[in-house]
Amino acid sequence: MIPDWIPNIHPFVVHFPIALLVVAVLFDLSRLWFRDQSWLHNTVIALYTTGTIGLIAAFLSGRQAAETVSVTGNAVPVVTSHEDWALYTLIFFGIFTAIRLWTWSKELEKGWLLPALIAPALIGTGMLWQTGELGAKLVYKHGVAVGEMDRLSEQIEELEQRLADFREEAGPEIRGDGSWTWRIGAGAEQVLTESFTVEGMAEVQASTGRDDGRTHLEFSAADEKLFLLTGGVLSAIDGRAEVNLTDLDGEFLLIHHYTDSENYQYIRISGSELQQGQKVNGSDNILGSGLIETGEWSTFRVTASGQHYYGYQNGNTIVHTHDDEMEAGKTGIAFSGSGTVKLRLIEFEAVQ
Repeated sequence: MIPDWIPNIHPFVVHFPIALLVVAVLFDLSRLWFRDQSWLHNTVIALYTTGTIGLIAAFLSGRQAAETVSVTGNAVPVVTSHEDWALYTLIFFGIFTAIRLWTWSKELEKGWLLPALIAPALIGTGMLWQTGELGAKLVYKHGVAVGEMDRLSEQIEELEQRLADFREEAGPEIRGDGSWTWRIGAGAEQVLTESFTVEGMAEVQASTGRDDGRTHLEFSAADEKLFLLTGGVLSAIDGRAEVNLTDLDGEFLLIHHYTDSENYQYIRISGSELQQGQKVNGSDNILGSGLIETGEWSTFRVTASGQHYYGYQNGNTIVHTHDDEMEAGKTGIAFSGSGTVKLRLIEFEAVQ
Protein backbone atom coordinates (compact mmCIF):
# COMPACT_ATOMS: atom_id res chain seq x y z
CA MET A 1 0.00 0.00 0.00
CA ILE A 2 1.29 3.45 -0.87
CA PRO A 3 0.81 6.42 1.49
CA ASP A 4 -2.26 8.65 1.01
CA TRP A 5 -0.07 11.66 0.20
CA ILE A 6 1.40 9.95 -2.89
CA PRO A 7 -1.14 9.98 -5.75
CA ASN A 8 0.43 7.10 -7.74
CA ILE A 9 3.22 4.47 -7.70
CA HIS A 10 5.38 6.08 -10.41
CA PRO A 11 7.85 7.70 -7.95
CA PHE A 12 8.46 4.26 -6.36
CA VAL A 13 8.97 2.45 -9.67
CA VAL A 14 10.91 4.86 -11.87
CA HIS A 15 14.26 4.96 -10.05
CA PHE A 16 14.97 1.21 -10.18
CA PRO A 17 15.27 0.76 -13.98
CA ILE A 18 17.37 3.93 -14.23
CA ALA A 19 19.82 2.62 -11.63
CA LEU A 20 19.90 -0.88 -13.11
CA LEU A 21 20.56 0.32 -16.65
CA VAL A 22 23.22 2.86 -15.67
CA VAL A 23 25.06 0.18 -13.67
CA ALA A 24 24.65 -2.21 -16.63
CA VAL A 25 26.36 0.29 -18.93
CA LEU A 26 29.21 0.86 -16.44
CA PHE A 27 29.76 -2.89 -16.04
CA ASP A 28 29.55 -3.28 -19.81
CA LEU A 29 32.31 -0.73 -20.31
CA SER A 30 34.47 -2.50 -17.71
CA ARG A 31 34.27 -5.67 -19.84
CA LEU A 32 36.54 -3.96 -22.39
CA TRP A 33 39.36 -4.48 -19.83
CA PHE A 34 38.09 -7.68 -18.16
CA ARG A 35 36.93 -9.77 -21.10
CA ASP A 36 37.74 -13.10 -19.52
CA GLN A 37 35.39 -12.59 -16.55
CA SER A 38 32.30 -14.65 -17.44
CA TRP A 39 30.46 -13.61 -14.25
CA LEU A 40 30.73 -9.98 -15.38
CA HIS A 41 29.28 -10.91 -18.78
CA ASN A 42 26.33 -12.70 -17.18
CA THR A 43 25.75 -9.84 -14.71
CA VAL A 44 25.60 -7.29 -17.52
CA ILE A 45 22.96 -9.30 -19.40
CA ALA A 46 20.92 -9.74 -16.21
CA LEU A 47 21.08 -5.99 -15.47
CA TYR A 48 19.99 -5.03 -18.99
CA THR A 49 17.11 -7.52 -18.87
CA THR A 50 15.78 -6.50 -15.43
CA GLY A 51 16.33 -2.82 -16.21
CA THR A 52 14.32 -3.05 -19.43
CA ILE A 53 11.50 -4.90 -17.67
CA GLY A 54 11.60 -2.11 -15.08
CA LEU A 55 11.31 0.47 -17.87
CA ILE A 56 8.05 -1.16 -18.97
CA ALA A 57 6.68 -0.83 -15.43
CA ALA A 58 7.92 2.77 -15.18
CA PHE A 59 6.34 3.73 -18.51
CA LEU A 60 2.96 2.17 -17.68
CA SER A 61 2.92 3.67 -14.18
CA GLY A 62 3.88 7.04 -15.70
CA ARG A 63 0.93 6.90 -18.10
CA GLN A 64 -1.32 6.18 -15.14
CA ALA A 65 0.36 8.94 -13.09
CA ALA A 66 -0.42 11.57 -15.73
CA GLU A 67 -4.10 10.86 -15.15
CA THR A 68 -3.96 11.21 -11.36
CA VAL A 69 -2.26 14.60 -11.02
CA SER A 70 -3.23 18.09 -12.10
CA VAL A 71 -0.97 19.34 -14.90
CA THR A 72 -1.47 23.00 -15.74
CA GLY A 73 0.07 25.86 -17.68
CA ASN A 74 3.62 25.46 -18.98
CA ALA A 75 3.87 22.01 -17.37
CA VAL A 76 1.60 20.57 -20.10
CA PRO A 77 4.21 20.42 -22.91
CA VAL A 78 6.81 19.18 -20.41
CA VAL A 79 4.67 16.20 -19.40
CA THR A 80 3.97 15.32 -23.03
CA SER A 81 7.69 15.54 -23.90
CA HIS A 82 8.48 13.41 -20.84
CA GLU A 83 6.01 10.78 -22.04
CA ASP A 84 7.42 10.83 -25.59
CA TRP A 85 11.04 10.45 -24.42
CA ALA A 86 10.02 7.66 -22.04
CA LEU A 87 8.48 5.79 -24.96
CA TYR A 88 11.55 6.33 -27.18
CA THR A 89 13.83 5.10 -24.38
CA LEU A 90 11.68 2.03 -23.76
CA ILE A 91 11.71 1.12 -27.47
CA PHE A 92 15.50 1.65 -27.66
CA PHE A 93 16.34 -0.55 -24.68
CA GLY A 94 13.76 -3.15 -25.71
CA ILE A 95 15.51 -3.61 -29.07
CA PHE A 96 19.02 -3.23 -27.61
CA THR A 97 18.42 -5.78 -24.85
CA ALA A 98 16.88 -8.27 -27.29
CA ILE A 99 20.00 -8.01 -29.47
CA ARG A 100 22.29 -8.45 -26.46
CA LEU A 101 20.37 -11.50 -25.27
CA TRP A 102 20.73 -13.06 -28.72
CA THR A 103 24.47 -12.35 -29.03
CA TRP A 104 24.97 -13.61 -25.46
CA SER A 105 23.11 -16.87 -26.18
CA LYS A 106 25.19 -17.38 -29.35
CA GLU A 107 28.44 -16.46 -27.54
CA LEU A 108 29.19 -13.80 -30.14
CA GLU A 109 30.34 -11.02 -27.80
CA LYS A 110 34.01 -11.35 -28.61
CA GLY A 111 36.75 -9.44 -30.39
CA TRP A 112 35.76 -6.30 -32.28
CA LEU A 113 32.04 -7.05 -31.88
CA LEU A 114 32.13 -6.32 -28.14
CA PRO A 115 32.85 -2.54 -28.37
CA ALA A 116 30.41 -2.32 -31.29
CA LEU A 117 27.69 -3.75 -29.03
CA ILE A 118 28.60 -1.54 -26.07
CA ALA A 119 28.65 1.78 -27.98
CA PRO A 120 24.83 2.03 -28.45
CA ALA A 121 24.42 1.67 -24.68
CA LEU A 122 25.90 5.16 -24.31
CA ILE A 123 23.12 6.50 -26.53
CA GLY A 124 20.59 4.79 -24.28
CA THR A 125 22.17 6.41 -21.25
CA GLY A 126 21.70 9.82 -22.87
CA MET A 127 18.04 9.02 -23.52
CA LEU A 128 17.59 7.99 -19.88
CA TRP A 129 19.15 11.31 -18.82
CA GLN A 130 16.82 13.35 -21.06
CA THR A 131 13.74 11.48 -19.83
CA GLY A 132 14.77 11.84 -16.18
CA GLU A 133 15.58 15.53 -16.57
CA LEU A 134 12.08 16.21 -17.92
CA GLY A 135 10.57 14.26 -15.03
CA ALA A 136 12.60 16.25 -12.51
CA LYS A 137 11.56 19.49 -14.22
CA LEU A 138 7.91 18.55 -13.75
CA VAL A 139 8.35 18.13 -10.00
CA TYR A 140 10.93 20.76 -9.05
CA LYS A 141 10.09 23.53 -11.52
CA HIS A 142 6.35 23.09 -12.09
CA GLY A 143 5.36 21.45 -8.78
CA VAL A 144 3.40 18.61 -10.40
CA ALA A 145 2.05 16.22 -7.73
CA VAL A 146 3.32 18.45 -4.93
CA GLY A 147 0.54 18.89 -2.38
CA GLU A 148 1.65 22.32 -1.20
CA MET A 149 1.47 23.65 -4.77
CA ASP A 150 -2.12 22.44 -5.02
CA ARG A 151 -3.04 24.25 -1.80
CA LEU A 152 -1.38 27.45 -3.02
CA SER A 153 -3.25 27.18 -6.31
CA GLU A 154 -6.54 26.94 -4.42
CA GLN A 155 -5.65 30.05 -2.39
CA ILE A 156 -4.70 31.95 -5.54
CA GLU A 157 -7.98 30.89 -7.16
CA GLU A 158 -9.92 32.22 -4.17
CA LEU A 159 -8.04 35.53 -4.23
CA GLU A 160 -8.58 35.89 -7.97
CA GLN A 161 -12.30 35.31 -7.49
CA ARG A 162 -12.46 37.99 -4.81
CA LEU A 163 -10.64 40.36 -7.12
CA ALA A 164 -13.10 39.56 -9.92
CA ASP A 165 -15.99 40.51 -7.63
CA PHE A 166 -14.58 44.04 -7.39
CA ARG A 167 -13.54 44.49 -10.99
CA GLU A 168 -15.42 47.19 -12.83
CA GLU A 169 -14.56 45.82 -16.25
CA ALA A 170 -17.07 43.16 -17.29
CA GLY A 171 -15.22 41.76 -20.33
CA PRO A 172 -12.46 39.15 -20.56
CA GLU A 173 -8.86 39.95 -19.72
CA ILE A 174 -6.75 39.28 -22.81
CA ARG A 175 -2.99 39.02 -22.31
CA GLY A 176 -0.15 39.74 -24.70
CA ASP A 177 0.47 36.09 -25.65
CA GLY A 178 -3.17 35.60 -26.66
CA SER A 179 -4.19 33.93 -23.38
CA TRP A 180 -7.41 35.17 -21.80
CA THR A 181 -9.58 34.88 -18.70
CA TRP A 182 -13.23 35.81 -18.23
CA ARG A 183 -14.64 35.74 -14.72
CA ILE A 184 -18.30 36.58 -14.96
CA GLY A 185 -19.35 39.73 -13.16
CA ALA A 186 -22.18 42.24 -13.32
CA GLY A 187 -22.74 43.57 -16.84
CA ALA A 188 -21.08 40.59 -18.54
CA GLU A 189 -24.00 40.15 -20.94
CA GLN A 190 -23.45 43.67 -22.26
CA VAL A 191 -19.91 43.01 -23.53
CA LEU A 192 -20.48 39.77 -25.41
CA THR A 193 -20.62 41.22 -28.91
CA GLU A 194 -17.83 43.73 -28.11
CA SER A 195 -15.33 41.24 -26.65
CA PHE A 196 -16.14 38.02 -28.52
CA THR A 197 -16.36 36.84 -32.10
CA VAL A 198 -19.85 35.35 -32.37
CA GLU A 199 -20.51 32.75 -35.05
CA GLY A 200 -23.59 30.63 -35.67
CA MET A 201 -26.73 32.14 -34.18
CA ALA A 202 -27.63 35.61 -35.42
CA GLU A 203 -28.53 36.80 -31.93
CA VAL A 204 -27.06 35.86 -28.53
CA GLN A 205 -29.59 35.66 -25.70
CA ALA A 206 -27.89 35.98 -22.32
CA SER A 207 -28.53 37.42 -18.87
CA THR A 208 -26.73 37.43 -15.52
CA GLY A 209 -27.87 35.68 -12.37
CA ARG A 210 -26.47 34.49 -9.03
CA ASP A 211 -26.00 31.06 -7.44
CA ASP A 212 -24.31 30.48 -4.08
CA GLY A 213 -23.39 34.15 -3.88
CA ARG A 214 -21.54 34.14 -7.23
CA THR A 215 -22.49 35.78 -10.50
CA HIS A 216 -23.01 33.68 -13.61
CA LEU A 217 -24.01 34.29 -17.21
CA GLU A 218 -27.00 32.34 -18.48
CA PHE A 219 -27.27 31.60 -22.22
CA SER A 220 -30.33 30.34 -24.08
CA ALA A 221 -29.45 27.47 -26.40
CA ALA A 222 -30.92 26.85 -29.85
CA ASP A 223 -30.70 24.17 -32.53
CA GLU A 224 -28.06 26.16 -34.39
CA LYS A 225 -24.64 25.89 -32.74
CA LEU A 226 -23.34 29.14 -31.26
CA PHE A 227 -19.57 29.81 -31.15
CA LEU A 228 -18.08 32.43 -28.79
CA LEU A 229 -14.37 33.03 -29.46
CA THR A 230 -11.79 35.53 -28.27
CA GLY A 231 -8.10 35.97 -27.45
CA GLY A 232 -5.21 35.32 -29.81
CA VAL A 233 -4.29 32.45 -32.10
CA LEU A 234 -2.92 29.70 -29.84
CA SER A 235 -1.18 26.37 -30.44
CA ALA A 236 -0.46 24.50 -27.16
CA ILE A 237 -3.26 25.36 -24.72
CA ASP A 238 -4.63 24.80 -21.23
CA GLY A 239 -8.30 25.80 -21.05
CA ARG A 240 -11.14 25.42 -18.57
CA ALA A 241 -14.73 26.47 -18.01
CA GLU A 242 -16.91 26.38 -14.90
CA VAL A 243 -20.43 25.61 -16.04
CA ASN A 244 -23.82 24.33 -14.96
CA LEU A 245 -25.41 22.19 -17.68
CA THR A 246 -28.31 20.66 -15.74
CA ASP A 247 -30.85 22.70 -17.73
CA LEU A 248 -29.24 22.01 -21.14
CA ASP A 249 -30.68 19.36 -23.43
CA GLY A 250 -27.93 19.38 -26.00
CA GLU A 251 -24.15 19.78 -26.06
CA PHE A 252 -21.53 22.14 -24.68
CA LEU A 253 -18.00 22.36 -26.13
CA LEU A 254 -14.66 23.82 -25.10
CA ILE A 255 -13.12 24.86 -28.44
CA HIS A 256 -9.45 25.26 -29.42
CA HIS A 257 -7.40 25.33 -32.64
CA TYR A 258 -10.43 26.97 -34.27
CA THR A 259 -9.92 28.28 -37.80
CA ASP A 260 -13.57 28.12 -38.92
CA SER A 261 -16.78 26.28 -38.03
CA GLU A 262 -15.61 23.28 -40.08
CA ASN A 263 -12.12 22.98 -38.54
CA TYR A 264 -11.40 22.90 -34.80
CA GLN A 265 -10.66 20.67 -31.80
CA TYR A 266 -12.89 20.21 -28.79
CA ILE A 267 -14.04 18.45 -25.69
CA ARG A 268 -17.80 18.01 -25.90
CA ILE A 269 -20.13 17.41 -22.96
CA SER A 270 -23.46 15.83 -23.76
CA GLY A 271 -25.49 14.36 -20.91
CA SER A 272 -23.21 12.07 -18.90
CA GLU A 273 -20.53 11.70 -21.61
CA LEU A 274 -17.41 13.72 -22.39
CA GLN A 275 -15.98 13.31 -25.89
CA GLN A 276 -12.70 14.57 -27.27
CA GLY A 277 -12.15 15.04 -30.97
CA GLN A 278 -11.36 17.09 -34.03
CA LYS A 279 -13.57 18.50 -36.74
CA VAL A 280 -11.64 18.57 -40.01
CA ASN A 281 -13.25 19.94 -43.17
CA GLY A 282 -16.64 19.34 -41.61
CA SER A 283 -15.93 15.69 -40.72
CA ASP A 284 -16.25 14.92 -37.00
CA ASN A 285 -13.48 12.62 -35.70
CA ILE A 286 -14.11 11.50 -32.11
CA LEU A 287 -10.76 10.49 -30.58
CA GLY A 288 -12.04 9.21 -27.25
CA SER A 289 -14.83 9.45 -24.69
CA GLY A 290 -15.63 8.78 -21.06
CA LEU A 291 -18.42 9.04 -18.54
CA ILE A 292 -18.71 12.08 -16.27
CA GLU A 293 -20.62 12.91 -13.12
CA THR A 294 -23.76 14.93 -13.66
CA GLY A 295 -24.53 17.64 -11.15
CA GLU A 296 -24.89 21.34 -10.78
CA TRP A 297 -21.56 23.17 -11.21
CA SER A 298 -18.55 21.45 -12.77
CA THR A 299 -15.16 22.60 -14.02
CA PHE A 300 -14.25 21.07 -17.37
CA ARG A 301 -10.70 21.38 -18.61
CA VAL A 302 -8.82 20.61 -21.82
CA THR A 303 -5.09 20.58 -22.55
CA ALA A 304 -3.44 20.17 -25.94
CA SER A 305 0.30 20.00 -26.56
CA GLY A 306 1.76 18.44 -29.69
CA GLN A 307 -0.16 15.22 -30.34
CA HIS A 308 -1.32 14.77 -26.72
CA TYR A 309 -4.85 15.79 -25.65
CA TYR A 310 -6.43 15.52 -22.19
CA GLY A 311 -9.99 16.15 -21.02
CA TYR A 312 -10.86 16.58 -17.32
CA GLN A 313 -13.85 17.08 -15.04
CA ASN A 314 -13.23 18.63 -11.62
CA GLY A 315 -9.54 17.69 -11.79
CA ASN A 316 -10.17 14.05 -12.76
CA THR A 317 -8.84 12.79 -16.10
CA ILE A 318 -11.69 11.54 -18.30
CA VAL A 319 -9.90 11.10 -21.63
CA HIS A 320 -6.29 11.07 -22.86
CA THR A 321 -5.97 10.82 -26.64
CA HIS A 322 -3.42 11.31 -29.41
CA ASP A 323 -3.69 12.53 -33.01
CA ASP A 324 -2.04 14.90 -35.47
CA GLU A 325 -1.61 18.45 -34.22
CA MET A 326 -3.96 20.91 -35.91
CA GLU A 327 -3.18 24.41 -37.13
CA ALA A 328 -3.08 27.04 -34.38
CA GLY A 329 -6.36 28.88 -33.93
CA LYS A 330 -8.82 30.71 -31.71
CA THR A 331 -10.27 29.42 -28.45
CA GLY A 332 -13.66 29.64 -26.79
CA ILE A 333 -16.91 27.76 -26.24
CA ALA A 334 -19.82 26.50 -28.30
CA PHE A 335 -23.23 25.03 -27.46
CA SER A 336 -26.48 23.95 -29.08
CA GLY A 337 -29.77 22.28 -28.20
CA SER A 338 -32.53 23.55 -25.95
CA GLY A 339 -32.56 24.98 -22.45
CA THR A 340 -29.83 27.06 -20.83
CA VAL A 341 -26.08 27.09 -20.18
CA LYS A 342 -24.80 28.76 -17.01
CA LEU A 343 -21.21 30.02 -17.10
CA ARG A 344 -19.09 31.37 -14.22
CA LEU A 345 -15.59 31.25 -15.66
CA ILE A 346 -13.76 30.51 -18.86
CA GLU A 347 -10.06 30.85 -19.59
CA PHE A 348 -7.43 29.66 -22.04
CA GLU A 349 -3.71 29.87 -21.40
CA ALA A 350 -0.96 29.59 -24.01
CA VAL A 351 1.64 27.07 -22.84
CA GLN A 352 5.17 26.53 -24.09
